[in-house]
Amino acid sequence: MKKVRNRIYLCLLLLLPFNLLAQSNATPLDYTCHFTSDSIVVDGRIDDKAWLNVPWSSNFTDIATAARMPENLFTRFKMMWNEQYLYIAACLGEPAIWGKLSKRDAIIYHDNDFEVFIDPNGDGLNYYELEINALGTVMDLFMNKPYNKGGKADLMWNFEGLRSAVAIYGSINQANDTDSRWTVELAIPWSAFKVKTVPKEGSTWRMNFSRVEWPVNIKDGTYKKQTDSSGKDLPEANWVWSPQGVVNMHIPEKWGFVKFVKSQAERAIPKCWVWAQAYHSWSVHKWQTTLQKLSEAGVTGMLLQADTSGLHKIALMANCFGIQVHAWFVTMNNTKAPAQWLSVNEEGKSLSEQKAYVDYYKFMCPALPSVRNYLKNKMDELMSVKGISGIHFDYIRYVDVILPKKLQPKYGLKQKDIMPAFDYGYHPYMRKLYKSKYGIDPLNLPDPLHDTSWLTFRLKVLDTTVTRLRNQIEKAGFITSAAVFPTPDMARRMVRQDWDSWHLNYYFPMAYHNFYGKKYHWLKKVSEIDKKAVGIHSKIFTGLFLPALKKGHSLTKAMKASFRGGADGVAFFDLRSLNNHLLQQITEFQPPKNKQ
Repeated sequence: MKKVRNRIYLCLLLLLPFNLLAQSNATPLDYTCHFTSDSIVVDGRIDDKAWLNVPWSSNFTDIATAARMPENLFTRFKMMWNEQYLYIAACLGEPAIWGKLSKRDAIIYHDNDFEVFIDPNGDGLNYYELEINALGTVMDLFMNKPYNKGGKADLMWNFEGLRSAVAIYGSINQANDTDSRWTVELAIPWSAFKVKTVPKEGSTWRMNFSRVEWPVNIKDGTYKKQTDSSGKDLPEANWVWSPQGVVNMHIPEKWGFVKFVKSQAERAIPKCWVWAQAYHSWSVHKWQTTLQKLSEAGVTGMLLQADTSGLHKIALMANCFGIQVHAWFVTMNNTKAPAQWLSVNEEGKSLSEQKAYVDYYKFMCPALPSVRNYLKNKMDELMSVKGISGIHFDYIRYVDVILPKKLQPKYGLKQKDIMPAFDYGYHPYMRKLYKSKYGIDPLNLPDPLHDTSWLTFRLKVLDTTVTRLRNQIEKAGFITSAAVFPTPDMARRMVRQDWDSWHLNYYFPMAYHNFYGKKYHWLKKVSEIDKKAVGIHSKIFTGLFLPALKKGHSLTKAMKASFRGGADGVAFFDLRSLNNHLLQQITEFQPPKNKQ
């Protein structure tokens, strides 16, 4: 069965330039397979939380030359294991998803497929092969030795107890549209192997993975394989994880090495992040192309603002490129909040009746039980979305007391001191709480605008709200983070934000230097202050405002300043401003390695 395919391989091999073959004579790749104690639902979607921390393999390359695949046909896998199963997941980019074979143990590589090769003891003998197409049809077999040593495929043998599934992102066998990708999920029981064995800590197996892709045309509304002048099918493309050097998968000594470890995969901490929204005008192709560019540039963290449907859709796509997605949630500013929830200023004016700066400023009172219950429910809603790793708070503060000096002229203001119209937090419920504790209505204080106890009280009320949300989120195993003002002192003075006492996992100080009339060196100072404020228990990702960094190598200078100040990474605002010129600077920039 495979002999015919191998003869085709050898013919194709003769056509390959010698220099390309020489380039492909590389050391086999390696992959670390981590243990998992979580249960996995094998549905093809790769959205169980256990998968999120597991690293992807490198992208597949040509089987013989190691040449790069077309971008829209990206392919990679990830693996983990427990005492019962070897779990394998794969993501295959594909604009034209099709499949014809639906019978178990049909010759699946006659369709486009994903293939797994396993040699448990690495001696090149007694190995296994599994193939699956986009319909989810499986072919599995056992080889006592390779074909070139007289081996024959035992198609009667099966991985008994195999669990397998495929998820289609697009449509299958519908030639009138453009698809995105298909994903595979496999659970191979250890008991199914001929020599029943469970790997031990440090065990190393020889494995490889392949993808077969046939060139097709659309004829009469369906996909048809392309043929030559004699009517024979044109040869398929073969892309693999660890290049073979020749067009032949059945050379086990060229397969990669998979090391099994008992430790669970640790969550990666991206050094570069980007704020993004679910831009509804963007097609799936636009998103996929953009995510691939981000990943290749090293932007592997995304703070995404979207409804739950959009979060799920984009997060699953981003995860295929190794991009970690956190739900970006506008917290205290809620344009749909009931009027009775809205904050009140020192003049007694609610945001429901008088705007502060802009119409969309509808900050809620953080003390109200109804507000806290609303926020709790929103966290539960967001955490139900599969594919996200964390919750990112934005606008988690009071109304701006004092604007950055470069923004004040925009509103015709000169805010040298606190102005009653912009000092918020005087909701009747808040005043009642303060009076119950201190015996006086804050409006009756001699100078409520500058009273330390009243300021501290408002800070602590917001701190309590944040702490409740933090505990709720982290208890569920998600990361907590917040977009905050540049330094703790600036945050307390400008927006009543006491962020260095929140003990979140990550902070994203919005160090938009142009807002404050500052130069690049200021980013170093801000990063130093913030890193010192949070200590070793939280990460600082200095936020950079891209519209102010478009010229020359401004972004490179800003990134260097941030890292020199001790930042754990940087974050870019926002995705729509991240053009090719800026992406190139990120790609070329080499952030310092993490200290051990």
